[in-house]
Formats: sequence, structure tokens, C-alpha cells
Amino acid sequence: MILTCPDCATRFLIKDEAIGDNGRTVRCSQCAATWFVTAEPDVLSLQDIQNAENASPDLTKLEDPTSRVVPDQPHTPEPVSSVHEAKAEMAPHTVIRARVERKKMRRRIFGVGLIWGVTLMILFSFALFALLFRSHIVGAFPGTASIYKAFGIQATASGLEIYDVETRYGDIEGTPVLFVNGKIKNYDIRIRDLALVKLSFKNARGEELASWVVQPAQSRLEAGKTLDFESQYPNPPIDAVKLSPSFVDEAGPVHSVPVVTQ
Repeated sequence: MILTCPDCATRFLIKDEAIGDNGRTVRCSQCAATWFVTAEPDVLSLQDIQNAENASPDLTKLEDPTSRVVPDQPHTPEPVSSVHEAKAEMAPHTVIRARVERKKMRRRIFGVGLIWGVTLMILFSFALFALLFRSHIVGAFPGTASIYKAFGIQATASGLEIYDVETRYGDIEGTPVLFVNGKIKNYDIRIRDLALVKLSFKNARGEELASWVVQPAQSRLEAGKTLDFESQYPNPPIDAVKLSPSFVDEAGPVHSVPVVTQ
């Protein structure tokens, strides 16, 4: 009799006597599947039935003579290969190790980010301090004024800045006059006394040709406030190409000419 496993389709050759008249349950030696096999419709003698009952199943695999089908018995799992055992044993450790490495990486990234954040915060605080207190810094270290100038920042010991200076020529009763308008700003964090404003004519070589001073309309200026000033100069030098504004010490020697100030 030829039997075919319903699960793995492996074919086996078995003696008819091994099944018996009432059939019996067999197990595949390849996949351990079990199924019930009925006897073929055949007339068996009493001796044949007794022989069938006493005979043990002897199934021979057609493809593999060493394969056989045996009656259903408790299945004993085959030992797992050493490679699979190693993988099964190492898998949990690998997962734990990967988790630890991820935590270390996150801590490392957080640490680097924290260092950069603190460094940038310190640099920002230093830059803000240097900007707000630049008048005190320049007053204590005059050489730092050139550093501020390199960054395009006005920095003086007085804490005051002259900007938006505009000039235009006019005529008063036949006399040529240079009209000057400008602004004074207190960029310091405290009230500042206003100094005199010195306006200097310079030629193309940067030489000073003439200068005069302007008295601001008020003596003090609050922090962050701006004050406009105006002045005029009659008969300006014909070779003057630039007008340079600056602050002067009231006690210092300043060459001045009669002008009308506001």
C-alpha cells in the first residue's frame, strides 16, 4: 500500500498487513503529521488478521528508503542546531546592547548640543554686554573703539552718536551759506550730558580747512533718545569736499567762526 502524507506530500510504501482490517493512525517521520488510514476493501483470513495485528507498521519512503511511517507516538523535538542555539542565546543580548548604544548616542548628542548651546549663550551675552556698555569699555580702553568701528558700530566714551548729517548750500543777502542738519543719539543705558558738536571742513587729502562748534538745544539727553541740531556756516572753503562731525571737550581749544545755531 502506498500512503501520502496530507501535509508534506511525502509518499511511503507500507505492507497491507500493517494497517489492519479496522485501519489505524500513522505518523509521518518527516513532518510528524498524523492521519487515519483505513484498510483496503479486501477479504482477509483470520490468520491474516492475526498477523496484521501482531505486525508492526513498516513504511518505506519511495523517494528515501530510510524514511518510514510509525504509529502515533509522543513527538520528541529534534535538537536545535548549535548555530540556531547561539542565535537564540545572543538575540536578547544584541537587543539590549543596541538599546544601550542608542541611549549612549542620545546622551552624546544631548551633551554636544548642550555644550554648543551654552557656548553660544555665553558668546551672545558677551556680545550684548559689549554693545550696551560700549561707552564704558571705550572710556576704559580707548583702543577698542577701532574694533567697534570695524564692525560698523559707533562707540565713543561720551555714549553719544552723531548721525544723519545733511548739508545744503544757500544764500543769505548775497552771501553763500552752508546749512547743516543732523541728529544726536544717546545709545547708552543712562542719561548723558551733551557735549559741543564740532563740524570740520576737510579737503580731498583729509586736511582740516576750517571748523566750528554747535551748542545743542539741551544739556542732557536721556538713554535711547534723539535730539536734532541745525547750524549754518557762511562762505565755506571752496576746496572743502567733506564735513566731519565730532564731539569736543568744552574746555579744549576749538577754532570757531561766527555762526547761527539753533
